[in-house]
Amino acid sequence: METAHLYQSLTFLAYATGIIVILVGGMLVKVLFDLSKLTKNVNETAEIVKEELTPTLKNINKSVEIVSGIIIKADEGVNKVKDFIRKTPLNILCKLSSITGSVAKGFSTGLSTAFKFFAKKK
Repeated sequence: METAHLYQSLTFLAYATGIIVILVGGMLVKVLFDLSKLTKNVNETAEIVKEELTPTLKNINKSVEIVSGIIIKADEGVNKVKDFIRKTPLNILCKLSSITGSVAKGFSTGLSTAFKFFAKKK
C-alpha cells in the first residue's frame, strides 16, 4: 500500500513538473519573441534617428562656420578701430583723462593738507 502511494505521489510530481516545464518554456518563448520585436523596433528607431540627424548635423556645422566667420570679421574690425585710435589724437585724449585725474587728486590732496596746516596754527 505504501508503494502504491509512493508511485502515485511520484506520478503526480512528474506530471506537475512536466506542466511547470511546459508553462516555463511557453513563457520563455513569449519573452524571446517580445525581445526579438523590441530589438527590431530599436534597430528601426536607430536608423530613423541616423537619417534625421545627419542633415541636422550638417546644418549645425554650416551655422557654426557662418558664426565663426562673423566673429573673425568682427574681431578684425575691432582691431582696426583700436589701431585707428592709437594713431589719432583720440589716444592723447584717453591719456589726458588719466593725467587730469592724477593732477586733480594731487590738487585736492594739497588743498586738504593746506587746510589742515592752517587749522593747526590757530
